[in-house]
Amino acid sequence: MEISYDEITDMKLIDGGNYGDVYKASWKPEKKEIAVKKIKILSEKEKEDFPREIENLKKLEHTNIVKLYGVSKDPENKICIVLEYAECGSLYKYLHITQNHIPNDLKIEWMLQCAEGMEYLHSKKTFHRDLKTKNLLLFDQYRTLKICDFGTVKEITTTNTNNTGTAGYMAPEVGEGKIYTQMCDVYSFGIVFWEVLARKKPFYHHKSIVGVALINKVCKGERPEMSDIENNLKPIIKMCWQQEPEDRLTMKRVIYLIQNYKKNRLYQ
Repeated sequence: MEISYDEITDMKLIDGGNYGDVYKASWKPEKKEIAVKKIKILSEKEKEDFPREIENLKKLEHTNIVKLYGVSKDPENKICIVLEYAECGSLYKYLHITQNHIPNDLKIEWMLQCAEGMEYLHSKKTFHRDLKTKNLLLFDQYRTLKICDFGTVKEITTTNTNNTGTAGYMAPEVGEGKIYTQMCDVYSFGIVFWEVLARKKPFYHHKSIVGVALINKVCKGERPEMSDIENNLKPIIKMCWQQEPEDRLTMKRVIYLIQNYKKNRLYQ
């Protein structure tokens, strides 16, 4: 859907980056708040492929996937992706910038919702490629989690290393330049699960090590330390971030195990 830029008003910058800026805005005809991502850089091939890829992403409908409304172009001819606005911000911000107490039950519910959104993406043959807490948004007074920046849109707008993804969340095989599969997303989910439970940034103890150096450690088998994680949840995380992709859980299996964990807690 092509959205006229004239219909977008009250633009306020909320986040900036090398490849694109994100604004909070109003969409006049729909009378709703929206997020607008202005993309700064596209190659000629990306410009050619972009309309078809956006159409594919618009077909994705799930409670835990951020809604893509359409695309617009500003007066400078920059492509603007028009998205559902997250009134509660990112999970990253809530975990690491606020001091709010987060009940364990809410953490588990977030991760179940994330797993359900990811399983839906995988069922549609779509990979996320950069799953991390900055790409998980909160709605409905922090009760609902939705996934954003998945698939090709992420590839176009952000490349954080020589490979697709962000170093602290990147599966070892991606760091080694191998083909991306849904199991790479499962690895990233394991890192996110650990981050949410521990309320610490992945590999926080390696503050001076970034990018390729950190990826090299992951490729050699290093993972975040598990002492702060509840024993009943450690196996799920460990099975998500196994070194070999074929040894990892599917997202469908992750959902089953988290639901089973929740059920067991009810009877304790």
